[in-house]
Amino acid sequence: MGLAGTVPTLLITGPGGVGKTTVAHEVCRQLQAADVAHAMIDTDELDRVYPPPGGDPHKTDLTRRNLAAVWSNLRDAGAPRLILTMVAVSLSDELANIREAIPEARIVAVRLYASEDALLERVRRREVGSGYGHQAPRSIGQSRVMGRECGGDRSVVDTTARSVPETAREVLDHARRSAGFW
Repeated sequence: MGLAGTVPTLLITGPGGVGKTTVAHEVCRQLQAADVAHAMIDTDELDRVYPPPGGDPHKTDLTRRNLAAVWSNLRDAGAPRLILTMVAVSLSDELANIREAIPEARIVAVRLYASEDALLERVRRREVGSGYGHQAPRSIGQSRVMGRECGGDRSVVDTTARSVPETAREVLDHARRSAGFW
């Protein structure tokens, strides 16, 4: 186990469908091109089970345990820093969960934003099956709650009219400026 704050951890958050995973993959490609060692975890894949475990209806404990286990394996494989994607409607709660799973994390959080029209279009493209009717209002609700929580926070990147590579560069620039991420 490392010391507190020794693992640079870039948390890319935002509502469902905003492009967190897509941007995180581009961040990874840009880091790889710069020969910067890293690992990436998409937390959506850490709790994909139905029905939820008894006593854990939101799968929070399952996600936290799986995050700790996956990070341990990636760290043992040599990853010195982590790119993490997560829908964090309550950022303070999620930061506490991440710190419990990865006590050595030094977290820089960046929230992705898209206009409601852009967000709905992205959800429409992503949810090719029966999920659109469920996910569209959920994503809009998440975006509105996150907007109220963050207010004028500078850690928000508007993705509405940006390309994925441009968005990833801005996310990385923010991480570099925040607490010596690199």
